[in-house]
Amino acid sequence: MKNKIVSLLLVSILFICPLMSACDALQATDSDKLTFYCVGEGGDELYEFLKKYNKYCAVKDNFEDSVEFISFESYNEMNSALATELMAGGGPDIMSITQTYPFEKLVRNNSLADIDEIVSTYDADVDFDDFNKNVMDSGVVDGKRMILPLYYRLNALYTTKDKLAGFGIDPDDFTFQSVLEAYKNNKINAYLINPYSAETFFFSFIRQYIDFYEGTADFDSEEFYNLAEDFKYAILNGDSYAELLNYEPVVSENWREPEDSSAYIFSANENNYYGGSLTTYALDYLSALEYGQDPPMLIPDYNRNGEITASIEVGFAINANCQKMDKAAKLIEYLLSDSSQGYFGGGREDTNSFGLALPVKNSVFDSAVNEAVNFERFWWGYSFDEATLEAKNKAVTEEYLPMIENISSCNLYGYNSQLKSHLYQNVIGDIINDYLNDKITTNKFVQRLTSAVTIYMSE
Repeated sequence: MKNKIVSLLLVSILFICPLMSACDALQATDSDKLTFYCVGEGGDELYEFLKKYNKYCAVKDNFEDSVEFISFESYNEMNSALATELMAGGGPDIMSITQTYPFEKLVRNNSLADIDEIVSTYDADVDFDDFNKNVMDSGVVDGKRMILPLYYRLNALYTTKDKLAGFGIDPDDFTFQSVLEAYKNNKINAYLINPYSAETFFFSFIRQYIDFYEGTADFDSEEFYNLAEDFKYAILNGDSYAELLNYEPVVSENWREPEDSSAYIFSANENNYYGGSLTTYALDYLSALEYGQDPPMLIPDYNRNGEITASIEVGFAINANCQKMDKAAKLIEYLLSDSSQGYFGGGREDTNSFGLALPVKNSVFDSAVNEAVNFERFWWGYSFDEATLEAKNKAVTEEYLPMIENISSCNLYGYNSQLKSHLYQNVIGDIINDYLNDKITTNKFVQRLTSAVTIYMSE
């Protein structure tokens, strides 16, 4: 209940905060530094990059440009502070997209600064023509760049050709429609996806029927009703959600997959929803061969229009109340630089991370492709013959890379962080959980979903 109250308070305040710009002097801190709210020691990737930025400022002897971290004991406390301070024309200068702020509301109520205006006003060394347009445009609303993606992930599910063939599914002609039809006809004796990812997967399906920026939802249709029932059946496959969460397949020595591979069509590990860097994919491909496993196969999670999509993995916004836009411009320039993009996105020789996601900067992305193609051995020295490396490179350049190049749009929330979003935590999470636990019918599910999202978008 406390979370709900804070949610309502924050939403209400967002209505009037544009009218309170006269209170700009009432900042939450007297610091001359940019401010960032966090819980404990951070909790998201942007926090780690801001720490790197502070080290960079120290090396450059520009301590005044660094970021001050203001820590809270819980997200509830942090969001309460945000609600109060936005009303007074304050709040944190930097907001991470993976935090539980209601970004849909912040965008629609003009609570976020225009990044393009900051860049042009303070002559930051940033040319947005040098970046992936389809990904970067996910943060542009009504011609204003309000959210800045730094790294993204392809929305693709992880399986193998052998597994699909074992379920009677043609790997070269995979469609969700045909798989859902097979479930309805009891032709597949397996769960669609790891139960611990079920709510996340189901939420990603629901998101496609919400236009965050326009403030509309399209649940009241035969298409949505039927797909909701079909996906629920495929996820649960006749069992209750509570029973499914207690299912524990026997785990093999290979960390990748349980021995009971008939349990799930898509992988039961953390790569259920893949989308990692190109080199990570190359590593997974070679690792599977080393353990005598079938190499990974990625199935794009096409949206309702049949398009390949991505999600923002790391991104941020600048508070419109920020009084240090010149310093914000320097931070933007740093986070979009080759050095910063390469550290997390791959393509840098001074890190062994191989990148954890895909960089938005085109030149760094090209370097990441080269890194994946040139990746030939594990850290411990295990190497592969030319035929194996050729197969790996073919998979990278002819299977994974074309999917990335054909991304049509990018979602606001990353797959792994969307259950932390304000929308899920405070608006529809309980409804999804009730539906998957058979506490409500599909009719009731659609009614409650429509009501909750409509109120959230309009209040």
